[in-house]
Amino acid sequence: MKKKSVLLISFLVTFALIFSGCSSTSNTSDENTNEVDASGKEIITLKLAAAHPPTHSIPSVLIEPFMERVTELTEGQVEFDYYPAEQLGKAADLLNLAKDGATDIAYYASPYYPSQMPISSNLMGMPGLFEDTYEGTMAFHTISQQSPILDEDFLSNGVRPIATYVTPTYDFYTKDKQIKLPKDLEGMQVRAPGGVQTKLLEFLGATPVTVTTPEMYEAFDKGVINTLYAAPTSIQDFKLNELIGYGTNGASYGSGAVGLVISEKKWQQLPENVKEAINQAGTEVTEAHAKHILDENQKAMDSWSSDGITLHELSSVEKEEWIKVAQEFNDQWIEEQNSEAFEKAVEILQAEVKKFQD
Repeated sequence: MKKKSVLLISFLVTFALIFSGCSSTSNTSDENTNEVDASGKEIITLKLAAAHPPTHSIPSVLIEPFMERVTELTEGQVEFDYYPAEQLGKAADLLNLAKDGATDIAYYASPYYPSQMPISSNLMGMPGLFEDTYEGTMAFHTISQQSPILDEDFLSNGVRPIATYVTPTYDFYTKDKQIKLPKDLEGMQVRAPGGVQTKLLEFLGATPVTVTTPEMYEAFDKGVINTLYAAPTSIQDFKLNELIGYGTNGASYGSGAVGLVISEKKWQQLPENVKEAINQAGTEVTEAHAKHILDENQKAMDSWSSDGITLHELSSVEKEEWIKVAQEFNDQWIEEQNSEAFEKAVEILQAEVKKFQD
């Protein structure tokens, strides 16, 4: 009996050692699940969450080319798990998803975050700061990489900007009244995008009416609003050109900044070659997309003449009046912000815009 007990104990000890070894091997394997490429570099998979469906120009001309370019520049070291069309969350939630690590890269729209992005959300909607989407995009992309915007609007939210799109500047469109001067908007019911642009419409004497972009067609058709305040590309995308009769061309009254951000925590974990590839790809697609939208904006306006739409090209005297009113509003708006950082951001944006006008 004693001999049997010794044998049993020996068996149990041996079994425990074998099981322990297997368990240790299994755990080690689980911790090293990342693949490596032919050169032995670790394959890095980044999760990217976006708001628009793949058919929209932002994914097809900005986001998808960005992913392809990063993969190309890293020779396949970086791959992407792509979630378009709000698959990981609503558009207004994506910034926080990147901040919290639920995604590595996310689409953002600064007007959605007036408290989290106090400079960007209030800056790009100001009128007359630039004339077209190319100037605005390239200037904002540059200054978003530096203080105060980088610190105040991005790093404070645990993210870093990597690609940018500033929407085409907004003009005013009506069914049967021609707008030539700012005073022509007095008493008009104008679609208000929100934030600084709603304040601008009030300053102009108009009645701002909050209408989301998808609701614009029905609201304009039924007379809930009698003036559209939007970019030509939005007018075209939502078939509002079927309803408008007149529009301004060259008011350049505000815009909005959107783009891609990466989790700062993830950024600090990436090797230098991947960081360089992301920065390079981000700048390349930012410029390519800006040029594409500039062309699309012009094509939309060119096509409207055959639809019987009259676009009023502002004369030099009329343009000066729009600029004068814009400056009056901007001075008041800057004072209301009561922020040295905001005032500095306005100054560096204007200086950067001039570089892209030369």
